[in-house]
Amino acid sequence: MKFCPRCGGLMIPVGKQGDKIILKCTRCGYVEVVDGKQLKDYTLKEETPAEERTITTLKVSEAKKKPPKSLEEWEQEREEYREVLQELLQEELEGGEE
Repeated sequence: MKFCPRCGGLMIPVGKQGDKIILKCTRCGYVEVVDGKQLKDYTLKEETPAEERTITTLKVSEAKKKPPKSLEEWEQEREEYREVLQELLQEELEGGEE
């Protein structure tokens, strides 16, 4: 592996120029042309065969659903909201006349 002389970042191969390899720093963008013989460390040593690779999946758990409200519960909530709204409107009207 080769590291950047400027910032110490990792130099990766980005292209070829004849038998020479162009390396570029991943941090600062410094470019250097190196002889291909020096880059044997950049070659892939071993690759896992396709049949031995493990495929993983992610199952997203479903949210626990609340049981549906009965008609009586809906009516009760609606009546409570209506009362609160009436109180707020009444306070607003009384406060505005002063």
